[in-house]
Amino acid sequence: MRKRLGVILCLVWSIILCGCTSAEKAEDEMYIYYINTEGNALVQEIYPKLDVKGALDKLMKPDNSTKQNVVIPEKLALERYELNKGQLILTFNNEYLQMKKSTEVLFRAAVVQTMVQVKGVTFVSFYIGEEPLKDTDGTAIGLMRAEDFVQNVGYTSDSYQTTDLRLYFSSKDGMTLKSVKKNSVHYNTNTSIEKLVVEQLMKGTSASGAQPTIPKTTKLLGVSVKDGICYVNFDSKFASDGYDQNPEVTIYSIVNSIIQNGTAAKVQILIDGSSDTLYKGTVDLSRPLEWNSALMEEKE
Repeated sequence: MRKRLGVILCLVWSIILCGCTSAEKAEDEMYIYYINTEGNALVQEIYPKLDVKGALDKLMKPDNSTKQNVVIPEKLALERYELNKGQLILTFNNEYLQMKKSTEVLFRAAVVQTMVQVKGVTFVSFYIGEEPLKDTDGTAIGLMRAEDFVQNVGYTSDSYQTTDLRLYFSSKDGMTLKSVKKNSVHYNTNTSIEKLVVEQLMKGTSASGAQPTIPKTTKLLGVSVKDGICYVNFDSKFASDGYDQNPEVTIYSIVNSIIQNGTAAKVQILIDGSSDTLYKGTVDLSRPLEWNSALMEEKE
């Protein structure tokens, strides 16, 4: 059995922020991001600092003087918004789902990168009616930050990509690893596949027969790869919180998922930068860990 499947690039397009490339905003100003006239990139325009309502009005009802072409359904409407403890929740009508996927990702990037500049906004989440916006596999996208999207100014170019991932979550009884395929996962090329894998694991899963392994309270402090070893650094919540499952299942959901999709042959898990840990009194994290086939629910 071979533990790695090749990363499949399904879609690539350049995201070049070209509007107002020579202008830099002052401290009392902010950028509003729009989709460009070709519908394949973002442009930015400078405005005085706005509150939540003001920034949303600019995004949904842009000035006639702007040069952007907002390629979104005419009937798309922002039904309501709520700001609670740094999280801005935006609820759109069902017309949101009529956007082409490439347009939807750009629109989402424009909204998130704009709104996190507003005072009091740290994260943005999207809802469609009463339901959270979901990935193609039905998993809620959840909280978004500016860092989740490419943000380049001037002549520097970057790209969004999509890839298929095979991730390993816990089985319902918490004793084995359940394989879950996630198709067309969007990410930016500044993000390593290994970091993308961990972030997708942290989002959990709604797949039948599977359950999350990484506690929602966990913060990811860093992911890096050196000399064939992937180093994943979590905060202490990873060790103190958790689900009712075999501790090895939690650890090897991370290890196997990274090795399956990335370039590393081993994974070193750190807690607040330290490897001197016996996870849940069971799993020795003092050394890099290799692929574990014994925990697999389905042999590959």
